[in-house]
Amino acid sequence: MKKDFGDILNQWEKSCGNESHATFDKDSQREKFDEREKMRDSEYVKKLQPQDTIDLHGLTQDEARKALDDFVANSKRRGLRKILVIHGKGIHSGAGDGVLSGLVRKFIESDKRLGQFGHADKTMGGSGATWVVVRQ
Repeated sequence: MKKDFGDILNQWEKSCGNESHATFDKDSQREKFDEREKMRDSEYVKKLQPQDTIDLHGLTQDEARKALDDFVANSKRRGLRKILVIHGKGIHSGAGDGVLSGLVRKFIESDKRLGQFGHADKTMGGSGATWVVVRQ
């Protein structure tokens, strides 16, 4: 019996322990490409609604940093694209700018899992909240 290339490939894959054939889904790849292109448009990103929110009010800096790190890890694992971090305006801190808002900004700028960010609109907290894009 003469073997064709497919038979030889199947036999080789079985010997390697890999019997699955990977396929290339061009439609899926196109959708991913289109989504990446949209995420480069700052106006599009600003209009996206956050998919989850964390409120850091009342936490110490250490507690807030830990909570934020856990929240970002969980958001990335869930495949979320945009999240909202509520840190407050610092009205009761007595130091002018809020302590947590500075911490949040430094965290976002240094975390490679995160991309674009900005203050939320007034209906979602204004300068007391920050939206963030989670990189995929």
